[in-house]
Amino acid sequence: NPATSNTLTMTVNPQLIVGSISANQTLCGNAIPAQLSGVAPLNGTDPVYQWQSSLNNNTFDNIAGATGLNYQPGMLTATTNFRQMQNASLACGGPLPTNTITVTVNPLLPVNVSIVPTATNVCAGTLVTYTATPVNGGTTPAYQWKVNSTIITGATNSTYTFAPASGNAVSCVLTSNATCTTGNPATSNGLTITVNPLLPVNVSIVPTATNVCAGTLVTYTATPVNGGTTPAYQWKVNGVNVTGATNSAYTFAPASGNAVSCVLTSSETCTTGNPATSNALTIMVNPLLPVSVIITASANPVYAGTPVTFTASPLNEGTTPAYQWMVNGKNVQGATNVIYTYIPGNGDEVSCILYSNAVCTQNNPAISNSVIMSVTTVQAVVSLQNLNITSIQCFNATQTITVAGSGTTFTVQNGGSATMIAGQKISYLPGTLVKPGGYLHGYITTSGQYCGIQAPSIPVIAEVEWTDETGLDQTLFKVYPNPTYGNIVLDMHGFAKDEKIRVEIFNMTGKKIVSTYFAGEIKHDFSLSGKPAGIYFIQVVSEKFSGTAKIIKR
Repeated sequence: NPATSNTLTMTVNPQLIVGSISANQTLCGNAIPAQLSGVAPLNGTDPVYQWQSSLNNNTFDNIAGATGLNYQPGMLTATTNFRQMQNASLACGGPLPTNTITVTVNPLLPVNVSIVPTATNVCAGTLVTYTATPVNGGTTPAYQWKVNSTIITGATNSTYTFAPASGNAVSCVLTSNATCTTGNPATSNGLTITVNPLLPVNVSIVPTATNVCAGTLVTYTATPVNGGTTPAYQWKVNGVNVTGATNSAYTFAPASGNAVSCVLTSSETCTTGNPATSNALTIMVNPLLPVSVIITASANPVYAGTPVTFTASPLNEGTTPAYQWMVNGKNVQGATNVIYTYIPGNGDEVSCILYSNAVCTQNNPAISNSVIMSVTTVQAVVSLQNLNITSIQCFNATQTITVAGSGTTFTVQNGGSATMIAGQKISYLPGTLVKPGGYLHGYITTSGQYCGIQAPSIPVIAEVEWTDETGLDQTLFKVYPNPTYGNIVLDMHGFAKDEKIRVEIFNMTGKKIVSTYFAGEIKHDFSLSGKPAGIYFIQVVSEKFSGTAKIIKR
């Protein structure tokens, strides 16, 4: 005593020191995690392993069969926490958990993109902006626009502006920078919008007539091109709007030079040249021509049985006028020419109607003035006895004129002129006397022209001799050659050089065919060319002298 026990040797095992497992992982829902690697315990022998998992990092469950140092999980659908339970022989305290790692499983993000235009129905040439709306595009999505599947260089923004043509299909490719995406890059649908062609607007106008008379109503009609369903019109005259003239037709009476045009405003959606103005149309406006006609008679008054010719003088008669002569208000059948000849009765009222074929006329047909005929009856037989003629007188009979005879006289004094016109015979009997300076003329009419119709014979103031060109010593004046075939010379050697001379030539009926004045000439040439053969009388009158000579034209 003291007694000593046996010696007990204690085996003291160390506290278990566990190893570790590999780091956290992040993966997408359609991926398999990388193998989880473990580190064995730092002491002990014959280590034992058990992998555990937890969805909430609170409660871990053993993973069946996962008893190796390393573990390969299958495809995960949610974020999962992993650890490893370790134990070893000759170590105390086991089993102990290792560190916990998290395998983060991100959901799969379907990438998509849709595009919308600023308009779905546009006119050709209109700029349209297309806007892309991404789905799961990430923080910095990338865009690529295409037209008809062709990449547009530089079109890499979320919007794209251009002027589409008809049939253009616009699309956009979205490349997302988000993680865990599907359908990336995504292509939008090809968007085709309605592109309406540009319709050129035009308008033309036509009148109902291009050549009218002043005051005539003309209708102008507008024919639109691409005017739409409700076109609007505005008519103009000489460039000035006509109030209320807003229909497709416009009626008015144009004046000469008026230029009519029309402005068309189309109701079509897509147009060019809208509003459009027609050409300015000027038509021919002819002035109104007043039609009139004046008639004259070849003689009035006349003797009974004398034909009288009436002549119409028209105004604005056209190219082929028509006439209708009337006597006493009644149409004369067949009298439709510009002249009308008949034998009038006393008091007959003659007029004419003119029908003009001119384009634009007023007062058509026109009625002429009226000519009231004065017809004097000519005696059949006239006897001229014991008459003393000192002036110009004319006597006529339809059959016979008897002058003097039976002891009577008929004297034409100096300065007197007596003309006898008979239809059959004139008898100059003893007692007929023409004194120097007097003139007596008688002839038979074949046309019924008696006194008042036929010009009376010329008066003779003083008697001079007539001569041929050999008789140059006669006084006052000479006419040669006489007889002549046309040209004659008047030699006025008997007149002073400064005297003013009047010369007149008459034919046998007393009609004046030449009348002229001159001064300062000694000789003067005349021509009877073109005049009928016969007897003519030349009368020469100066300030102091006068004379008459007979000329014979062969």
